Amino acid sequence: MAKYILVHDLGTTGNKAVIVNENLELLASGYTPFEQYYPRTNWVEQRPEEWWTAVVESTKEALETSGIDPADIAVVSFSAQMMSQTPVSKEGELLVDRTAIWADCRSSEQADRIHEYFGGRDNYYKIHGVGWQSELHVINKLRWIKDNMPDVYKRTYKFLQAKEFIAQRLTGNFATEWGDASMCAYMDIKKRKLSEEIFKAAGVDMDKIPDVLESHDIMGYITPEAAEITGLKAGTPVCLGSGDVICSDVGAGVVKPGMAYTYIGSANWTGVFRESPSTDPTVKMNCSTCLPWPNAYHLVLITAAGGIAQQWAKDNFYGLEDYVAKKLGAEIYDVMTNEAAKIPPGSDGMIFLPYLRGGGAPHFDINARGAYLGGVLPHKRGHFLRALYEGICFNIRWLYELFESVDVPIFSLDEIRAIGGGVLNDLWMQIYADVNNLPFARVSNPQQATAVGAAIMGGVGVGIWNSYQEAAELVEISKRFSPNAEATEMYNQLYPVYKNAYPALKETFDKISEFQVKYMHEE
Repeated sequence: MAKYILVHDLGTTGNKAVIVNENLELLASGYTPFEQYYPRTNWVEQRPEEWWTAVVESTKEALETSGIDPADIAVVSFSAQMMSQTPVSKEGELLVDRTAIWADCRSSEQADRIHEYFGGRDNYYKIHGVGWQSELHVINKLRWIKDNMPDVYKRTYKFLQAKEFIAQRLTGNFATEWGDASMCAYMDIKKRKLSEEIFKAAGVDMDKIPDVLESHDIMGYITPEAAEITGLKAGTPVCLGSGDVICSDVGAGVVKPGMAYTYIGSANWTGVFRESPSTDPTVKMNCSTCLPWPNAYHLVLITAAGGIAQQWAKDNFYGLEDYVAKKLGAEIYDVMTNEAAKIPPGSDGMIFLPYLRGGGAPHFDINARGAYLGGVLPHKRGHFLRALYEGICFNIRWLYELFESVDVPIFSLDEIRAIGGGVLNDLWMQIYADVNNLPFARVSNPQQATAVGAAIMGGVGVGIWNSYQEAAELVEISKRFSPNAEATEMYNQLYPVYKNAYPALKETFDKISEFQVKYMHEE
C-alpha cells in the first residue's frame, strides 16, 4: 500500500497543505492565506486562530484534490515559520487574539537587560548561537509578555511555536523540537539543551517551555474531535517536523558536510552543513540543530527581505500589468523578468539595498532600510527591477564572505543548491551565479523544498525511510546555472560600491527609523 505524508507548510503569509509520497513526489496541495498586522513600527502580529482555519481548509482541499483516502496518510508533519510564541492554557485555550511572529522587534528593552546580565551581547551569543538581533529572540519576546501582559503570562501553561499550536489542536499534546528550540536563543547550542542561565537572566519560567523532542518523533495522534474538523483519520500519527529554515536544509538534501544551499522565499538565506557550531561573535551565525545524531549542525545567515522585495515591486510598480496579465491568463513575474532581462548587468550603475524589512545579516540592524542609489534620467522601470535582483544577490555575496571569515567554506564548493519560489526565475538565478562566480543547482520543485524536508522528517518518524540521508538521495536537480565571466567582472566592479552604501547611510537610516516609529502607525 502506498505511504503518504501530509505536510503543513505554515509560512508567513499562509498555510500550504501538501501530500507527498514515498518517492518525495508532490501529489496534491491546498493553500489558504492569512493576514499580518502592523499595529506599530517594528511590531508584526498574526492571529493563531487564522493559522488553525488555514490548516483546516487547506487540509480539506488537499485531500479532496488528491482523492486519497485519509486512512492512507501515514503521518502529519510540519514546516513552519520560526521564532514566534503563542501563550496557551493547560486546556489548550488561546490566551491572546494576536501574537508576535518572528519579524516582531518590540522587545528591545528586554534585549538590553539580558545583554547587561551577560556583560554584553557577544557573551550572550556564545551560549545560544542565534545570530538574529536580540529583539527578535523568543526568550526576550516571552519576557516582554511578562512585563507588559502579566495576567497572560501568569495564566500561560506553555508557550508554543506556530506549528506546535496547530499540533496541540490536532493531538491535545504539548511539545516542541530541537530545531525550533535552537532558534529561540534560550538553548545552549554546544550542549544541546535548554540553558538554565539564559532563563534565569530573562526571568522567564523554564517550565513554560514544552518538552523538547527530535523533529521526527511522534508527538501524538489525531484526536476524534480534530478528525471531524479536518477530515483526517483519528489516530493518525503527528510529528512536529521543524522550522522552515531547518526543513529547507533537509529538503535541499543538505545533510552531510561539504554541502550548502541558498533559499529565496519571503526572506533570503543560506545554510551550510557542518559538524560543529560557530559561535564566533564577530559573525553571528544562526546555529541550528535538528538532525538526531552528534556533530550535525546547520549554520545559517538570513536577510529578512528576499522574495518579498520582488512582491513589493510587483505590487507597487506593476499593478496595471498584473491586472492585464490575470485577464489574459499570463504570469506577471514573467512579464517583469522579461523587462529586467533587457537591462545590462550592473543596471547602468543603479544599486538597491534590500532592507525593506530591517534586521538579519550582514548588518543585524533593525533600523536598516531599503534604498535605491545612483538613479539618473536614462534609467527606466526595468533598471529598478534588475537592480533589486542584483542587490539581493550582492547581499548574499556579503553573507558568503561572512561564512568564509569564520572558516566555513562557500566559494570553494562545487555548487550551491537553490530552493524557494524565487529560484524559479532563471534570470535571477543567473544573476546569483554571475555575482558570486559560483555554479548554482536548482532542485526539482524548489518552492516545495521546505515541505519536502518536513516530509522526510515525518517519513523517518514512521519508518518510510531508515535515515535522513537515505531520503535525501531522492532530491533531484532540475537545472544548473554557471557564471558568465563577462558579467562577473562587471559585478566585481560594482560590488565594493554596494558594500560602501550601508555604512554611508547608517546614520540616515537611524533617523528615518526614529521618524517612522514616531509617526508611522499603520495596520
